[in-house]
Amino acid sequence: MFGVAKRVEVSSYDKAVEGILNHIVACDMRPGDAFPPERELCDEIGVSRTTLRSALTHLASTHVVERRQGSGNYLCQSRPTVQLDDLSGFSRIVHTIGGNPSSRVLTCEVVPAGAEIASRLYLPEDGPVLHLERLRLIGGVPAMLETSYLPLARFPGIDAFDFEEVSLSRVLDDEYGVEAVHVTLRVTVARATEREAGLMRVQPDDLIFLECGTRTGSDTNPIEYYRTRYSPSHFRISCKTVM
Repeated sequence: MFGVAKRVEVSSYDKAVEGILNHIVACDMRPGDAFPPERELCDEIGVSRTTLRSALTHLASTHVVERRQGSGNYLCQSRPTVQLDDLSGFSRIVHTIGGNPSSRVLTCEVVPAGAEIASRLYLPEDGPVLHLERLRLIGGVPAMLETSYLPLARFPGIDAFDFEEVSLSRVLDDEYGVEAVHVTLRVTVARATEREAGLMRVQPDDLIFLECGTRTGSDTNPIEYYRTRYSPSHFRISCKTVM
């Protein structure tokens, strides 16, 4: 005796998720490509706008879709991996995935070190340091916020460089003959402040990666103390353990 097969009902939400994924394949989308307007996607898949938005939000949380406020929905770029024991700069890391790196300088000024920075760089508290803050972008999209402090006594005139046009590591190497060979760092998960959220286009209190560290040269003297905030939607963090 044969049983009667039951028809499995597919929810409209599952239909929306599957429809978006099918659209990516059928249209041969590439990272950074824009999806059609939501109304067109609704008609194509056959779901309501509310259901479509729920599906897009889910796919954004899994880094398939990037939702840009006021711009639309995009297929996520491949995320570069930050290898914690790798001293390569931001640009080289982004180039490994075929991305287009750029920087926006937010602060470039000479200030007294203060107690915390002085202790990291072995300076007197009133010792002058370059305070450099840069918003790092991938394909024009904010992905990382980096704050650096460098001793001015070791790098006189470094505040005159345009760090939107040249990389800090290149300036240190070419102009001062200094290359970072070692880093002592700590990585934690933090919540974005309102200022960080506004710059990195995340929500206040969203979780971000926070890396703090000191880079030293071959003479073991500190070159730079830095704080870097990574958006998890743009970066993966990795490290190797030697047993």
